[in-house]
Amino acid sequence: MLACAVLALALSLPSQTAPKKPLDPSVFDGWNSIRGTALSRDGKWLTYSITPQEGDAAGWIRSLDDGHTISVPRANLRFTKDSKFAVGISMPPFADTRKARREKAKPDDMPKGALVIVNLATGEQTRIEKVQSFDLPREDSGWIVYKPAPPKPEPPAKDAKETKAEEKATPWAIRNLGSGKEETIPNATRVTFNKEGNVLAYSLDSKDDKDGSVTYEDLSSGKKSTVVTGKLEFPQIDLSNDGRYLAYLSKPVVPKPKEKAKDETPKAPPTCSLTLFDPRSGKAGAVGADSMPKGWSVNEKSSIRFSERGARLVYATSPAPLAPPKEVPDDEKVSLDVWTWQDRELQPAQILRAEAERNRGYTAIYDIGKKRSMQLADRDLPTVQISDKDDGRYAEASTDLPYEHDGAWDPGYEDVFLIDLQDGRRYQVASKLKCETRLSPKGHYLALFDGAAKSWAIIDCATRASHPVTTIPYPLADELNDVPDVPNAYGLAGWTKDDKDAILQDRYDLWQVPTDGKSVTRRLTYGRDVKERYSVDDLDPEDPTVDPNHMLLTGLNDDSKEGGAFWLANGSIQKELEGPKIYGGFEKAKDSDRLVYTQQDFVEYPDLWVTDTAFHSPQKVTDANPQQKEYNWGKAELVRWTSLDGVPLQGILIKPENFDYTKKYPLIAYFYERLSDSLYSYHPPAPSASTINLSYFASNGYCIFVPDIPYRVGYPGYSALSAIVPGVQSIVERGYIDPKRLGIQGQSWGGYQVAYLVTQTNMFAAAEAGAPVGDMFSAYGGIRYGSGIVREMQYEHGQSRIGGTPWDATLRFIENSPVFFADKVQTPLMIMSNDKDGAVPHTQGIELFTALRRLNKPSWMVVYNGEDHNIMERKNRKDFTIRLSQFFDHFLKGAPEPVWMAKGIPAVDKGRTMGLDPATP
Repeated sequence: MLACAVLALALSLPSQTAPKKPLDPSVFDGWNSIRGTALSRDGKWLTYSITPQEGDAAGWIRSLDDGHTISVPRANLRFTKDSKFAVGISMPPFADTRKARREKAKPDDMPKGALVIVNLATGEQTRIEKVQSFDLPREDSGWIVYKPAPPKPEPPAKDAKETKAEEKATPWAIRNLGSGKEETIPNATRVTFNKEGNVLAYSLDSKDDKDGSVTYEDLSSGKKSTVVTGKLEFPQIDLSNDGRYLAYLSKPVVPKPKEKAKDETPKAPPTCSLTLFDPRSGKAGAVGADSMPKGWSVNEKSSIRFSERGARLVYATSPAPLAPPKEVPDDEKVSLDVWTWQDRELQPAQILRAEAERNRGYTAIYDIGKKRSMQLADRDLPTVQISDKDDGRYAEASTDLPYEHDGAWDPGYEDVFLIDLQDGRRYQVASKLKCETRLSPKGHYLALFDGAAKSWAIIDCATRASHPVTTIPYPLADELNDVPDVPNAYGLAGWTKDDKDAILQDRYDLWQVPTDGKSVTRRLTYGRDVKERYSVDDLDPEDPTVDPNHMLLTGLNDDSKEGGAFWLANGSIQKELEGPKIYGGFEKAKDSDRLVYTQQDFVEYPDLWVTDTAFHSPQKVTDANPQQKEYNWGKAELVRWTSLDGVPLQGILIKPENFDYTKKYPLIAYFYERLSDSLYSYHPPAPSASTINLSYFASNGYCIFVPDIPYRVGYPGYSALSAIVPGVQSIVERGYIDPKRLGIQGQSWGGYQVAYLVTQTNMFAAAEAGAPVGDMFSAYGGIRYGSGIVREMQYEHGQSRIGGTPWDATLRFIENSPVFFADKVQTPLMIMSNDKDGAVPHTQGIELFTALRRLNKPSWMVVYNGEDHNIMERKNRKDFTIRLSQFFDHFLKGAPEPVWMAKGIPAVDKGRTMGLDPATP
């Protein structure tokens, strides 16, 4: 009886499940993402690839009618227009590529991919090995062109050691997908289809005394026309969408002299010419010379293109290339930079852009019907945008050149012009404004947002008459702007058909504003009433207009941070999806009502869901990371508190999935301005570029606090303290956080705030600052070497929010600079400051670290050699993730101190040991 009773009791108890494992770095490589999502035009097929962080991707094609799948390893695929085939490149196995790299294989010896063609009706796959690229026309008609990988050069003969290995030209191939019939295109340099894919053009550059050529081929009839031959190179070719015209650039090939003459004066390289070919008449003629400035030529580095309807040819010109400088022996060559106070741009920026400036082209057009060219852009007005997909009557042009000198500290000013393409006349419509502009699709109107006035105006391109938008009673500029500069506009969401209306946005809502300035403005949504922010989802990228009576919107609620998807139809909002998720990635099949989208939260990966435009029975069709259920994860919740300045704030609190209210947890605060909108974002475990990985740290027993931070101009450091410290205290007061095990971490602007906070409070037991500014005085005049721009603008008008200069806001620079208060630091501080940081000068990390070292404060600085502002190399990201974990684990969990923290890594041991093992007593 006792045995039976024990058995009965055992059966009545709930089954015990094994505790979930904490995440560890070994899982990173196999954590997947979904890429290459596409629907076939008929909506019957979905393709995507499930791609690990390191390893082989799995390409998939799914039938949305019956659910069966076709596997195509390591491939991203595209569907043909008729939805009968999927085409893509299957990459070589990751292990083979890694092995070849480790063996330092030459490019020709690296593993090659394969072209894969999938017949969707039968599932049959055709593989063509060793293909490096392919092209499928926008509106294909059953043809595809591909380029095999170049063959390995033949080694030189044994008795000809001085002869280079022979390089064999690689033929292209054109294939009919239906019949499988192929044709070789020998030795082609460039190949292009027209939009419909029924015409092909290709060029061959002259080489080794052989003539170059351009060929036009009608794929429907198989007729070929040789357009030109000769000792020529062809830098660019293009076809009009209908195949009616072919254009190409050409320049003579200059034979290399057999022997260089002594003291020969270098000659200017040959210039390019632009030719238009009409296959119906067989005639070709040079174009563009009638409007080109004296001493200019067609720019060979810039693309040429036909307008959408084929009425114009758009190209670029530039000053004719100069002869190269005469060679100077190395022992006589002087290399220097000369900086002058009158330079419009500082030398570092000029040097970074020198090659781009040498190659810069200035937009011009050729009117095919009128047989007339027109120069639109020039050195004084370099930026031009043509309306109506290059077919419109008007173009917008802009320049910031008059304000470039002062833009080093007060950037963003520009002059704006309209150009009438009937006669080329320019009309200035804005002068020295910080503004945003949008041309309407047909080019009838220009919308201009004046940042200083915080208002939009609609300009009639024909009359240049401007009328301000005054009928919207709410701010159209960022209500939360807290930098000392003009605010950005919430935006222009689109234009209605025939440029009739502009759809403007305020913080929450969409407004239909008639462009004639007379009709009544219509409020399309009422998100402000419920604190719902709406934005438009574009379901047809080829249509430049929006329909206010049928529009898909995504929403985000300001108070709850919950997302949603809604149809706006005939003045009413129809809720389709709403809840504690973020919805996005909406894509519609071109010729069907089928939709694919994603939904996510902190726990749910954004897998693919399929439904129709009525959102009937949404179905989840992928499971990218089934292994996640084996691991302890985290839970995210919205928290609220009040700053020291009395401002109500929001933030995110993340707890471990196995959270126990009876325990005391360590807490890390991570921050960067305002992040609470990301409450329902998924964070895959991955090696970090610069910050704590939220999922990884939560899985390993940490609570994480992500506070919003509003700023007061002139007091960025105090603003961070005012928001973060009471926020952390409010979490501690809940009772499950150990107040002696608090940490903070941030990168870049967040790294600065970490450095500032540890000079103002001792409440944190450990802190890590990535790429921090320690001294605002020296940082003010420092260079952002990634762009060559001086950092002055960042302090006077940007994120650093001082709102002045060191000579007129001296005390603010001192009060906000951590290095001036380094003696107050009691918190162990880890710094990451990489030696090739292009945003925050590496010297800033050095200044902060050496100050702490001088004061004998516990501090460490890791410098990843050759790395930028954020770590790019995956091997370095893995290393940083481990060190960041070890640092916080030691101070907040009592874990053993690793060697690199206890003893460092002497330079003589660099590369011999990484110092990641626990230090011995």
